[in-house]
This record gives sequence, structure tokens and C-alpha cells, in this order.
Amino acid sequence: MKQVIKKILYQVTEDVLGKLAFMFTFPEDERELIENDSVLTASVSFEGMYKGALVMTISDHVLPELTGNMLGIEEDETSTSEQQHDALKELINVICGNLLPEIAGKEAIFKVGMPQIFFNQQAPSFSDLTPVSSAKLAIEDGECDIHLYIQGELSPDIISQNNESESHTQDDF
Repeated sequence: MKQVIKKILYQVTEDVLGKLAFMFTFPEDERELIENDSVLTASVSFEGMYKGALVMTISDHVLPELTGNMLGIEEDETSTSEQQHDALKELINVICGNLLPEIAGKEAIFKVGMPQIFFNQQAPSFSDLTPVSSAKLAIEDGECDIHLYIQGELSPDIISQNNESESHTQDDF
């Protein structure tokens, strides 16, 4: 099941980054998690069929282009830090909003919290949540890691029958 969740996490993140920020990404499963001081982390929590959080860490030098693409800022203009933080918050909010129905089904209702920003290696603590899956992506000249946490264990039944693609096999579970 973790492979199915991971595949969904990759697909949703790549889709949202492409459509919302016009940025192309590539999976980087083999690299280590981002570990440097030049990153920004955003998180958003959710409650519903299950409780959890989505956390995204991204190279900070990618943010001006990401923000410019999302807000339609001209190349000769510079986005502010506040605009970059708002763009990242919106990005993780949209990813979460698209991810949950893909995992739990379109009928499941979730309450999504306010996205938060954490600077450099300050990461939110989710000691009561279990890491379910991570996606590591190359984005422009930077990196992006996204992690899904939930409270407890996901049941194999949590993935809606409506969302299972024909490419899923019994081996995925």
C-alpha cells in the first residue's frame, strides 16, 4: 500500500507544480532528503477520515520563479518574501486538497488547516503522526521533498475503489 500512496503523492505533486506553478519536476528517489540551510518548509494539517499533515521542503532559490509563475510576475520584477511564502502556502494547500481525494475517495470530507511556513531546517514536529510516504523531486535547479504523515496506520481499504487505476496490481498492496 505504501507504494500506491507514494505513486499518488508523486503524481499529485508533479501535476500541481506543473499546472499551478508551470514548473516541471522529475522523481529523485535515489537521493537523500534535502539537508541544507537554504530551504523553506511548509506544512498543512488535516482531519477527517484520518488525521495527518503534509510537509513540503523546497530549495529557497526556486521560490522566486515559482512565485513569479504562480502570480504572473514579470521577469524584470522581483517577488517579495511575503509573496513567496504565500505562494508556497497556496501550493501545499492545493497539493493537499488534491491528494486527499485521490487517497480516500472523492466522497471523503476533510477539514484542512492553515498552511504554515518554517525557515531553514526548522521542521514541524509530528511525534503523534506516522510517516506514510515521501516523494523527492528535482525542480528546476533545486530540490523538493514532500512527506505525508497520518495518525495511526492507514487501512488498505482507505484507498477508494474509485481511485484505483488499472495499473494497480495486487502486488501494489
